[in-house]
Amino acid sequence: MTTSPAPAPLPYAVSRRYPHRYAVLDVETTGLDPRRHRVLQIAITQLDVDGRVERRWSSLVDPGVAEGVDPGPVDVHGLTPEKLAGAPSFGQLAERVAELVAGRVVVAHNAPFDWGFLAAEAKRVGSTLPTRQRLCTVELSRVLQTPSDNFSLAALCSYWGVPQARPHDAEDDVRVLVEVLRHALADAERAA
Repeated sequence: MTTSPAPAPLPYAVSRRYPHRYAVLDVETTGLDPRRHRVLQIAITQLDVDGRVERRWSSLVDPGVAEGVDPGPVDVHGLTPEKLAGAPSFGQLAERVAELVAGRVVVAHNAPFDWGFLAAEAKRVGSTLPTRQRLCTVELSRVLQTPSDNFSLAALCSYWGVPQARPHDAEDDVRVLVEVLRHALADAERAA
């Protein structure tokens, strides 16, 4: 007996209107300014054109805790110097990150923030990230006039019934962002 594959997460009309492969990502950082602050955690999930997960990847990033780099708001992200000690540096991860975003639409919630940090980290190590298109789910939700309380990730998760387990953890934020993206793309297709 053969089993049929699971249905695609995106309706056929959505994947045909937006035939893109996506790299959904999130970063946790030591602060808010990519020129001064550093990335502490990266999570990336690759989606195919039907919205299926192709690959999940994440890593803690040591910003230089042995050299005294402060991890910033530990009360927000929970990433202490002890948790970060021994993690790879961004320089050790740059090639992997570039491979994961190459040829895909990069999706982030408040994309200028996340992308700004990744681009700054890449520049610090003499690298670039090969992407041509970025999609910000905050802006997409605004354009679609999503009727949530606001456009924070928590508000959009609440609106679409996506449970958050660990807000401000890059892995969990990407997990819920994948669901938010699927809902937003379906709304965009209906509005087109």
